Amino acid sequence: MSALADVLEGYLDLRWRINPVEGTFVGRHEFDSELPRLDSASLREYAAALRSYAASLEEVEAPSLDDEIDRTATLHAARHDLLVLEREKPHARNPAHALLYALNGIHLLLAREANDPARRGSALLARVQAMPRFLDEAAAALTEPRAVFLDTARAMIAGGVLLLRDGLAKVSLPIDPIALADARDAAVDALHRYGDALALLEPTGERDFGIGRELFDLKLHTAHMIRENADELLRFGERLRAEAIEELERLADELRPKTPWREVVRVLREDTPTRDTAVDEYRSAMRAALDFTVERGLVTVPEGELLVSPTPDFLRALIPFAAYQGPAAFDGDARGTFFVTLPRPSEPWRLHCRAELPSTALHEGIPGHHLQIVTACALPRHVRRVLASPASQEGWALYCENLMAEQGFIRDPAARFFQVHHLLWRALRVILDVSLHTKGMTVDTAAAILRDELGLEESAARAEAVRYCAFPTYQLCYALGRREILRLRDDAREARGAMFSLRAFHDELLSYGALPTPLARWGMGLA
Repeated sequence: MSALADVLEGYLDLRWRINPVEGTFVGRHEFDSELPRLDSASLREYAAALRSYAASLEEVEAPSLDDEIDRTATLHAARHDLLVLEREKPHARNPAHALLYALNGIHLLLAREANDPARRGSALLARVQAMPRFLDEAAAALTEPRAVFLDTARAMIAGGVLLLRDGLAKVSLPIDPIALADARDAAVDALHRYGDALALLEPTGERDFGIGRELFDLKLHTAHMIRENADELLRFGERLRAEAIEELERLADELRPKTPWREVVRVLREDTPTRDTAVDEYRSAMRAALDFTVERGLVTVPEGELLVSPTPDFLRALIPFAAYQGPAAFDGDARGTFFVTLPRPSEPWRLHCRAELPSTALHEGIPGHHLQIVTACALPRHVRRVLASPASQEGWALYCENLMAEQGFIRDPAARFFQVHHLLWRALRVILDVSLHTKGMTVDTAAAILRDELGLEESAARAEAVRYCAFPTYQLCYALGRREILRLRDDAREARGAMFSLRAFHDELLSYGALPTPLARWGMGLA
C-alpha cells in the first residue's frame, strides 16, 4: 500500500469513528453498535486527529492524476469536517442534530435487511443501549442553543419514541427480548430526559441562527469547491428565479390561457394519486424513466434494483413524505428503496400530484440519484465511493431533470410545467440559503416566500425554512450543481467535437462518483 493510500484509508476510518452512523450508512459494519461521542474531551480529540490528517494529506505525494484528485477531495473533506466541528458547531447549537444521529442510527439497522441477522441484532441492541449515554452527552454539549431549532427537536423526540416502541416491538432479529425491552425503555427515558433538558435551555434569539458571511464563503470552498462568494450566488439565484418564472408564465398560457401560473399550480395539484394507487403510480413512473434512459443510451445503467415501497410504520417519524435510501457502498447489495409515506385518513395529502411524478421519478431513480449512487458503489477507489459533495449529488439529479426534458421524456405540458416549477424551487433555495445565513433574513420571511412563490402550506413552508437554517450551503447545491454540469458538458462537447457523445460524457463524469465537479473537470482534461 502506498503512503497516500494509507493516509486516505486512515482518514476514512477516523471519519467513521467520529460518526459511526455514517459508518453504518456506507456499510462498514464494525461501527454498527456505536453512536458518536459528544463529550468535550472526545471533541478535542477528534479535532486534533483531523488536523493531523489534514497535515498528512497536504504533505503526502500523489503518484498519478487520479491519486491527486482523490487526495484533493479528501483534504477538502478533512478541512470541512474540522470547520464544522470547531466553527459551525451544530452539536452546540442545534438540539435536533444529535437526535438525527441517534434515530438514523436505529433506522438504518432496522431498514437494511441484507446483512447477517445475528450480527445486526447484536449491533442494534448495543446501539440502543448506547442511546442514554449519547443523549446525556448531547444535552451537555448544547452550550449555544438556537431557538429556531427547538420545535423541530421536540417533534423528533415524539417521533423517536414511536420509532423505538414500534420499530423494536416488530423487529425479527435474534435478540434477547428482555435485554432489548430494557434497552428500549432506557432509550425512551433518555429521549424524555433530553426533552426535559431542552425545556430548561436559554436559547439565543430567533434571528441568531445564521453562520455569517465569512464562514458561509469558507464552507462554499471547502465543502463544494464553489469559487463564487455569497453575493455572486445570490445574483445567480435571482437570475434563475426570473428565468424560471418567465418559462412558467409561458407554459401556463399554453395550459390555461390568461390564467396566472400560480393558479395553474393550484389546479394541477388537485390531481393526485390515491392511497390505493400511489405506490403503483410512483413505480410506473420510475420504470418509464428507466426504460427511456436505456432506450436512448443516455448513460450506462448499472445492475441495481430500485424498489418502491410504502414507508413502514416505524419509519414514518423519519420519513413524513417520501425518501430515497440508496445502497451501502461496501455491502455489495445494489438495491435501493424509494419509500412513499401514505397519508393516514386524518392527515393532509402530501404526495406529489400526477404532473410532478415524471420529474420526481427520474430525479430520485434513474438516471438520477439511484443510478449515480449504485455506480459510485462499484468504483474501485474508496474515496469516490463514499466522499461526496451535495453540489455533485443534488446537482446531478437536477441536471437529469433538464436532460430528460431535452431528450423528450417530459413532453406532457403539465409535466413540463412542474419540471420548471421544481427549478424555481431550487432557485429560491439559492436565494434563501444565502439570505438566511448572510443577509439577516428571518425564518418567517423565508417561509412566506416559500408559501407565496411555491404554494406550500404554512407548516410545510416553515419546516422547509428551518431546514435551510440547519444545513447552511446545502440548499444552493441543487441549482449550482446543475449549472456546473451543464457548463462541463458544453466544454466537453466543444473540446471533443465529433467524438463527443452524451453517454461517454455521463459515464466519465460518474467515474468520479460525486466528488466536487471541478475535480471531475480536472480529471477530464477540461480545467
